[in-house]
Amino acid sequence: MLNMKRLNKPEPYVKTLLAILMTLILSLPAYGDEAEVLMVKATQSNAVWSFDVTIHHPDANSDHMMDSIAIFTPDEVQLATTEIPMPSIGAEHTTTQLNDIEIPKGIEYIIIRGHCSTDGWTHEGIMIALM
Repeated sequence: MLNMKRLNKPEPYVKTLLAILMTLILSLPAYGDEAEVLMVKATQSNAVWSFDVTIHHPDANSDHMMDSIAIFTPDEVQLATTEIPMPSIGAEHTTTQLNDIEIPKGIEYIIIRGHCSTDGWTHEGIMIALM
């Protein structure tokens, strides 16, 4: 004859402990995130542009970190690149500058992308209309 045993409900503290563990796991930074452009300040002086770019990436270590920012035209021509001089592991974000950038006539907007040493260029970036 088959002996069936009734399982008891888990203690309330087990549910609480599981909820805390799940919250901690979900709040950890993801290692595969792309570099994300958060904000851009663009200024034009005569025929050249300057850009202050704030970028975020959950740097994991010195082998996996954001390392540069670039400006692309709508048809994916890379106009300018600047390296991030001193990536800081664990920083919320970094702001860097691209100065004296000549944008060809007829370009109505540019795309700014961040670069991760492991994941490469961000796919979407941020579009900036040039007025």
